[in-house]
Amino acid sequence: MNYYLKSLVNRLSELKLNAFLVTNTVNVQYLTGFTGHDSFLLVTPQKSYLITDFRYITQAEGEIKDKDIAIVRHKNVIIKKTVEILNSSKFRTRNRVGFESQFISLATFKDFRNHLKKGFRFIPTVDVIESLRAIKTPEEIEKIRKSVKSAAEAFNKIRGFVKPGLSEKEIANQLDYLMKSAGAQGAAFTIVAIDERAALPHAPLSSKKTTSSCAILFDWGACVDEYYSDMTRVIFLGRISPKAKELYKIVAEAQAQAIALCKPGEVIQNVDLAARGYIRKKGYGKYFGHGLGHGIGRMVHELPRLRYTNKEILKPGMVVTIEPGIYLPGRIGIRLEDMILITENGCEVMTSGVPKELSQIMG
Repeated sequence: MNYYLKSLVNRLSELKLNAFLVTNTVNVQYLTGFTGHDSFLLVTPQKSYLITDFRYITQAEGEIKDKDIAIVRHKNVIIKKTVEILNSSKFRTRNRVGFESQFISLATFKDFRNHLKKGFRFIPTVDVIESLRAIKTPEEIEKIRKSVKSAAEAFNKIRGFVKPGLSEKEIANQLDYLMKSAGAQGAAFTIVAIDERAALPHAPLSSKKTTSSCAILFDWGACVDEYYSDMTRVIFLGRISPKAKELYKIVAEAQAQAIALCKPGEVIQNVDLAARGYIRKKGYGKYFGHGLGHGIGRMVHELPRLRYTNKEILKPGMVVTIEPGIYLPGRIGIRLEDMILITENGCEVMTSGVPKELSQIMG
C-alpha cells in the first residue's frame, strides 16, 4: 500500500469509519497516482477500489502501481457500481462509510443512501484528505521545486519582453508560453494587471496596455507533474510614483515580518497578524482585505489557510504562500507573494530566485 493511501487508512479508526468514499478528482489522484477524471475511490483497510469507465481503464492500469488498489470498470452509472461493491457479500465493511461532504451533492447522497443495504451509515466528513495533503513528502516538495523553477525562469525572461504598448493579454500569453518552454505542463493561472487594475486582487485579463511609465502586477504559477507554484511580483516601467514606492516598501516589510515567524509550532494566526498589523500601523489596514496566504500543492489553494482567525500551527513539510497586499481602488495595487517551505528548524523561501528588491524591478 502506497504512503498516501496508507495515511488515510490509518485515520479510519480514529474517525470511527470502516470505509471511505473519495469522489474529488484531485484527492483520487493524490491517493492512487491515477491522473484521469470522473472516477471514485472506495477505500477500506483491506482493499481499495478505483471505479472508472472505459475511457480510463488502460490509463489506470498503467499509472496505478499499488496492488492493494483494484481497478473496477462501470458501464454506465458510477454510483450503481459503487453501491454494488458496497452491497457485495465479498465486501466485509458493513457500517460507517465516510464521504467527502463538500464534493457530493444532496441528490447523489440520497441516491447512495437509498440503494445501500440496511446496516450501512453514510457519514459526512470535511477536509480529511486535504489535511493529509497539507504535509508534503520529499517527493512532493521536489515536484513543487520544479514548478517554481519553471515559473521563475519564465518570469525572468518576460521582463525582457515587456515594453510600452503591450496589452495585459499579450503579456500573459507570452508568459504562459515561456512557462511551457521551461518545462511546465501549463500555467496554473496568470494575472497581469496594469496600474489601477492591480487594485483588483484577482484582476481578469484585459486589453489595457503598458505605457512608458506604469506599474505591472504579475500573479502567476506553473504546473509540473500535477503540482503547482504561485507567486506575485510588481515591476515598474519608467518612473515610479512616490505613492507606489511608499506602498511597495510597506508591503515588502509586512511580508518580511510574516516570513520571519514561519517556523514549526508557530500559530498561523500570529503570522497573518504580523503582516496585517504592520500594514494597519502604516494607515492602510482597510486596504488589505484578504487572508495572508494559503497552502499549495496539487491545487493552487489548499490547506492550511493563513488567516488571522486560524489557530492551527505550522508544521514541517507544509508549503504555504505569504502574500500581503494594499489595494487603492482606481489608483494602484501592490502585492508580493512568495512560497515558503516549513522545515524542521525554520523555513525556506522557495521563490527567492525571483527578484523583488526595488532596485531589481525597474523596467
